[in-house]
Amino acid sequence: MIIIPAIDLINGACVRLTGGSFGNLKKYFDDPVEAAEKWKQEGADWLHIIDLDGARTGKQQNLNAALEIKQKIDIKIQYGGGIRDYETIQDVLNNGIDKVILGTRAIEDRDFLKKCISGYKNKVIISLDYGINGMVFKNGWQEETAISIFESVKKAEQSGAEEVIATDISRDGTLEGINIEFIKKILKSSGMKFIIAGGIGRIGDVIDLKEIENMGISGVIIGKALYEGENKINLRDAIRIGA
Repeated sequence: MIIIPAIDLINGACVRLTGGSFGNLKKYFDDPVEAAEKWKQEGADWLHIIDLDGARTGKQQNLNAALEIKQKIDIKIQYGGGIRDYETIQDVLNNGIDKVILGTRAIEDRDFLKKCISGYKNKVIISLDYGINGMVFKNGWQEETAISIFESVKKAEQSGAEEVIATDISRDGTLEGINIEFIKKILKSSGMKFIIAGGIGRIGDVIDLKEIENMGISGVIIGKALYEGENKINLRDAIRIGA
């Protein structure tokens, strides 16, 4: 179970949102390279980097920051946020990013999703972001769809996906802890591998997810809990538990 630190970018800075709200933003590093270096030094093999400006607008605005991290630090990167056409996928991967994360367009256009998976296999990963009622959101978490997380998982699997990111946006950035029972329902709904995100607020959440790893968890993304909080997570400890 791989532990993946999250770096969210707005205007080139490393920030975190609460519940996906752009009105509830906190900046941690003006230079995201500093954050990446910190997580690398603490043992991270992967980073989860999201262009929040791109997710909201559909146009890449922070790719250069991710590429600078890739150039300066020996670490693998999964990158997403506003990637909605095949040419952008090619551009991102050709510049050295290890995996591209698809959200909105993959949800809206199944033919596009199939083409991406066929062309890039495991270099493309689908991100499914769901709210408190299990419905999937798109456009940087700003718009709720009429599709449930379970329906989206099924469509992703039928399209050839082998792994998806499942994010509980109702808990993301809140440090409230995970909804373990709902996560179990998602895991039981598919034979795919899942990277779990949203709400991880203490080391106990990592332990709880490790205990159900064999249900299909391949990784865990940790964001705000690495940066702050009474129960701030030590990345080295989380990696040790996940191994």
